[in-house]
Amino acid sequence: MRRSIVILIAAVLLIAAAAAVWSLSVPVLDEDAEYTLTSLYCRGQEVSAQVDEDELLEMLEDASRSLLPRGGLPRHTYTEMIEVNLHQEEGPWRIVLCTADGVYAAYADADWCYTIRDGEALAQAVQALLPE
Repeated sequence: MRRSIVILIAAVLLIAAAAAVWSLSVPVLDEDAEYTLTSLYCRGQEVSAQVDEDELLEMLEDASRSLLPRGGLPRHTYTEMIEVNLHQEEGPWRIVLCTADGVYAAYADADWCYTIRDGEALAQAVQALLPE
């Protein structure tokens, strides 16, 4: 009886620790890395020349993402999305904001992506930067 209580308590603590780690977040862009906008697509059209790069990068630095990656990038409607492609020293970094499908992700490898917290608000803010 006593052993089963100890096992139950350990299991509850393990689940609580896993939930705490899973809920942690970090900035979408690393503060110590330097990023360059390579392209910005809105509904399939390249619009990076029409957007203030510094303002866009500042928005992405202020946004947060999950600390732990999850499986591959979920399906989304490519014609209804905003895709931000960045380059940093460690390689490319992509941000996908698709309000139609509820996909808000950041990734360097499409097999493992991070969920962006408050992605809908970030998508609306980035949309406001885009030309009409």
